Amino acid sequence: MAGNLTVHGALEMAIKEEIKACTLYSNLSERVKNMGTKNMLIELAEQEKGHKKLLEEITQGGTQNQLGQNIPYESSGIANFMIETNIKEDATPQEVMAYAIKAEQKAFDFYTALSDDLSDPSLKDLFSKLASEEKGHKIKLEDEYEEHFMKDN
Repeated sequence: MAGNLTVHGALEMAIKEEIKACTLYSNLSERVKNMGTKNMLIELAEQEKGHKKLLEEITQGGTQNQLGQNIPYESSGIANFMIETNIKEDATPQEVMAYAIKAEQKAFDFYTALSDDLSDPSLKDLFSKLASEEKGHKIKLEDEYEEHFMKDN
């Protein structure tokens, strides 16, 4: 990350990332047929929207709330083996899920780097919790991916 990132700059970057994630999941949810996957993507979009709202409140002097609750801790590690692609209009549900998993890995890496980069303890904690939430999203997506696309292997 940037060597001299301001707190405000870090929050602004994070808000932009959450907007991108929310948009991604909303768009993806309209493209998958499986209702379970569709509902999970809609739920993830809502969670990202919640992160954005939280970050905006903090930029306006608000306080942190219930981040980091109910996060699964075990990842199957599928993300490490997925190929980075831009999502196409005619993407298959499998490609959509792979893309979403990679996006969550990037979000996790982003927040981890921000947490490492900042000296303010409360912001370090905030970005660490956001990283945990994104990791939780990735694990959910990986589980869904395994259930739908890897059960025959």
